[in-house]
Amino acid sequence: MKVMDANLRSEVVRWQEKLFKRSVRRQMRLRQIKELIGITTNQDCLEITAGDGMISARLREGGGRWETLVLSAAAKASLDWFVEDQVELLQGPAIKEADGTFDLVVIVDALERVRDDYAFIKECHRVLKADGRLVITAARKTAFCLGGCPLRSMLGLSWRAKGLERPGYTSGELFEVLKDGFDVPETDSYSSGCVEVPGLLCEGLANKLVHGPYNMPGSNAGTEEFYHYAKLNVLAVLLYPLMWILSRLEDNLLFFIPGCNMIAKTKRRVWRARKQPVLRDGRSIAEAAINTKIGTAAPF
Repeated sequence: MKVMDANLRSEVVRWQEKLFKRSVRRQMRLRQIKELIGITTNQDCLEITAGDGMISARLREGGGRWETLVLSAAAKASLDWFVEDQVELLQGPAIKEADGTFDLVVIVDALERVRDDYAFIKECHRVLKADGRLVITAARKTAFCLGGCPLRSMLGLSWRAKGLERPGYTSGELFEVLKDGFDVPETDSYSSGCVEVPGLLCEGLANKLVHGPYNMPGSNAGTEEFYHYAKLNVLAVLLYPLMWILSRLEDNLLFFIPGCNMIAKTKRRVWRARKQPVLRDGRSIAEAAINTKIGTAAPF
């Protein structure tokens, strides 16, 4: 970690902690991750993150030895405020650590930022121990998500504006990336549109006020940022009761409205390409079953 003024660092973290405590969406993400990773005491853990330093700091509270990889210089500058260990900038899909180094790999909102996600997942598989686990959070791609593309675009929060390689994943797309090296016993969605819509509005306003992601302080954070954080904290305190009530409705609403984010817990197995059987005409078995009437030899 770079050398920085201890008092300045303490002040940055203090304000970010205040904002995090009033962010229902970020707390929801952290809770989902912690439930899946469990106890990490005496484990070697690798976190690959988009740059939310408060989540990184909270994950370390569970114990274990942690390393962090980020995908941008801005994310690295942000993480340097929150974690004591060295933060490395990942360039390309390759991870420099040796085979079988980690018990756990956690990818926090970062897979959408990797161009070759399949090669990247293969690298995560390589650095995991034989009985290692991989936990991934990602945006859930669905036409029914009320916090979807139009609102994000208006607020400057679209996947293109954020520099992502893709808007997210469907469950099937995520499985396709993982299937050759991981079993996926658990996949869950969370944060429905009733939480995402007001949350996105607040995020867009906050980012506009601080001229960038409000939860990712830059390397030159100082008095001006603290002034903005103070105003954001007042707004967050006022809106928190409403967001809290909406979040309590999540369990019931997710039966009717899909969550806008997903989280998957996987277990490593031997890497082996799973190729879907294809018929002579190039169609998959599923496509043939859909387009052919059962009991006949020709489509109708």
